[in-house]
Amino acid sequence: MANAEDAVQIRYAERDELKEIAAFLHECWQEEYRQIVSDDFLDTMSIAERHERLLKRFDENTSDFMVMHDEGRLIGASVFGKSFTEGFEDDGEISAIYLNHGYIGKGYGHTLFTRIERELAAKGYDYLVLDLLKGNTQALKFYLDHGYENVADRHVRLGENDYPLVVLRKKVTS
Repeated sequence: MANAEDAVQIRYAERDELKEIAAFLHECWQEEYRQIVSDDFLDTMSIAERHERLLKRFDENTSDFMVMHDEGRLIGASVFGKSFTEGFEDDGEISAIYLNHGYIGKGYGHTLFTRIERELAAKGYDYLVLDLLKGNTQALKFYLDHGYENVADRHVRLGENDYPLVVLRKKVTS
């Protein structure tokens, strides 16, 4: 059996793909966070609003976008670049990384994630940072297994509620 890296195509996304990426991220959020954040918040999320935010980041050149395809089907997407996280502005940041549920646990997430880490390291970042909702235990384990350490606990407001957020960081190694 071929490994995940050989079985898929990973590349930078083009601007005209951002609507598809927004829809993919929206679908992933609906699946991943239904038991973590309020249904009211999830039900008010909009693909169009997410698309506008992605377009802004693309046009302002504040983020890069990577996609993973399997036989032409979008199965993974990521948003990354210079950190927006308070206190870690000089770091590279993985703002979003999502994988189709059918591909989780098979090495595809590791393949996409390590590619993004390499891209950020090539841009000269000494540290990488990311944050996630504390209730996302599967993702937290994944990041800790990849050498990230908890460096801060914060809260984020989503809709009408505050949720605990974990900030993780890793030194780039050569």
